[in-house]
Amino acid sequence: KYIEEWSAKVLEDKKIPAVLGGDHSSPLGLMCALGEQYKSYGILHIDAHADLRHGYEGFEFSHASIMNNALKIKSVSKLVQVGIRDYCEEEDALVRGTNGRAKMFTDREIRRSMFAGKTWAKICADIVKELPKDVYISFDIDGLDPKLCPNTGTPVPGGLEFEEVFYLFEQVVKSGRKIIGFDLCEVVPGKHTNIDVVVGARALYRLARLVA
Repeated sequence: KYIEEWSAKVLEDKKIPAVLGGDHSSPLGLMCALGEQYKSYGILHIDAHADLRHGYEGFEFSHASIMNNALKIKSVSKLVQVGIRDYCEEEDALVRGTNGRAKMFTDREIRRSMFAGKTWAKICADIVKELPKDVYISFDIDGLDPKLCPNTGTPVPGGLEFEEVFYLFEQVVKSGRKIIGFDLCEVVPGKHTNIDVVVGARALYRLARLVA
């Protein structure tokens, strides 16, 4: 509720809101506020996990349920997930049951396409085509290769490189689509390395530039 009220004020001031989590459940209020401001918008979701569970350990608003809750917002016309490599049968069934409202580009599918000769530029073009005019970016740092975020809460083998992600974001902007807000979540400092913090700070800087 607090995040939703804060986001509404930011939008009222004609500014672009962003949430820096913590837990990936953090930006739900921002998504709700955007739903009041925009009749229709899409979410570009970078993550290792689908986050489409109805509840996790009995909690409806957990980090594993953020995109399930996002799909309950009527204004969210499209959910495009990229880099997913950890999901369950329930989540796969949910995506298949949305009649195209949700589209998942798994890490395995992306890599196999690239192994067969498809370029990242062409894959990004396919991803961007799925998005509507107004786009919200939800960036869980664990969507990256774990070498770039070894201290994040739930790292998963595989994942995207930093420049692959930002090439994709750049193609969204170059296509004429508008980034209306974003979140950057699950960045965790480490005891023995500061790479997570460096990557998170650079990601924030690059996102802010693209939005501007």
